[in-house]
Amino acid sequence: MNRVIAVIYGVTGLWFLLLASPRSLGEAAVKYAFAAILLFFAYRRFRASSKNAAEYVKQEDGAWLQLSVSPAAPPILWFPAVLSIILGAGVVGSGMAYLWVPGLIVAFLTWLVLLKDHRGGNSTAPRRFRVNPEGIETDGTFLRKDDIHNLRIRNKFAGGVEIVYDANQGVPTGVTMGLAGRRALAEVAYRVEVEAGGKTYVLAAGLDEVTARGVATEVGKALNLAVPAS
Repeated sequence: MNRVIAVIYGVTGLWFLLLASPRSLGEAAVKYAFAAILLFFAYRRFRASSKNAAEYVKQEDGAWLQLSVSPAAPPILWFPAVLSIILGAGVVGSGMAYLWVPGLIVAFLTWLVLLKDHRGGNSTAPRRFRVNPEGIETDGTFLRKDDIHNLRIRNKFAGGVEIVYDANQGVPTGVTMGLAGRRALAEVAYRVEVEAGGKTYVLAAGLDEVTARGVATEVGKALNLAVPAS
């Protein structure tokens, strides 16, 4: 699916770059802004996993358990994305004075919709870390088991409000998800965190609930924790 999305947006970006005919410098700025945004988005989608779902691979290396976690692709808000592209195409070549000003604003909104990941926790980057009964090694830092306060699953959404994961209730959808786009975003906004030495370390982000629980369970088992992740 990511490959199909990449082709669609890549072709649209090439249209802006090669075929759109601006009539002023302002319209040219709108043209190249949209071309850059769409082509970069297509490139990023093409390089992403061919699967939209998050996944992890575990590998034993002596006493270590290595986990390689791939995040889910963020959902596309199709209606605002398509609407903004149509508005941008209408600006380029219109010849109307100063219409390029709102065109640049629309280009900025398109960047927010397509390129900014609102899930938090650097959710687009794959993660790799190692665990053994003594602790967790992540990003070159070793977290001793004795220093670990908590292993948990969290979900960030809706303006940065964070809700601690509850295994019995899940995410309180009635409170936090009023819109379909927000709901789709929240479904792949889970992250696995560990608190150690008074700091919070993100082990993996951009996950669905099932994958997040799987990662947390693997970490808990490798650490020989008596209490499951919360």
